[in-house]
Amino acid sequence: MDTTLTDTRPSFARLTSGRATNSWRAAIPAVVVVVALVALLGYLASSLSTSSSKAMAAQRDADEAHQQVASMTKSTGQMQTDLAAARDPGRVTVLLAPADADAAAKPSKKKGAPVADAAPKAESTWAAVTWGEAAGGKTWMRVNAYGLVKLENGQSYHTWLTPASGNPVDLGALDADANGSAYSYARDLPALADGKSVTLSLDDSGQKQQGKVLAKADLPKLESTAAAAPAQAPPANAQAPAQDALPQAKTGETTNAMHKEGNK
Repeated sequence: MDTTLTDTRPSFARLTSGRATNSWRAAIPAVVVVVALVALLGYLASSLSTSSSKAMAAQRDADEAHQQVASMTKSTGQMQTDLAAARDPGRVTVLLAPADADAAAKPSKKKGAPVADAAPKAESTWAAVTWGEAAGGKTWMRVNAYGLVKLENGQSYHTWLTPASGNPVDLGALDADANGSAYSYARDLPALADGKSVTLSLDDSGQKQQGKVLAKADLPKLESTAAAAPAQAPPANAQAPAQDALPQAKTGETTNAMHKEGNK
């Protein structure tokens, strides 16, 4: 009788056979795909950030260009206004005579009286003021002053418009150049009928009222010629008055005469 023995010991072929496993090799494509996705996401995020930065820079450049255009437009409008004012001859031009010219010309009656040092300066200081009218009845003044000296004690030259009623209006400071000349322009001043005189004065620093008068001139009485609003013409399709459109009723006597003629 044959007796066959069966080997029932466990087999560890995976450990003892020496064959290499291929499980990690199967994961290589997945790892490559994940790495590629991560790199792609990083590239997209970097591109988005760069595009956002470029868009912000372009927006800043556009805003700056818009501001420059607005500033240039404003400057051009101001230059056109100044050019129109410079070409406008105005309604009248007055010369401001030195306020103490007559007093300086008269000799002093007192013996040994010292001669004022400011007299020659006062005689050489004068100004030409052009007074014009703008639309709406407001006026403007263009001042050209001459014979001014440089001031270093905090004082400044000013021109003032004295109205018929109310306080004088400051037309602005006059900054003398190397030749002793100065220019100023003021707008939105009282109407022509309200002007009384114009004065060139030497004012202290920070002072808001007229100081020492150097030259002065009275303003002539002028009438306003500001264009009034044009009257509106009636529309072309407007109906004629009723008395022209409809025939007028005849009197009773005329009606009776017509009836008698019909009966005949």
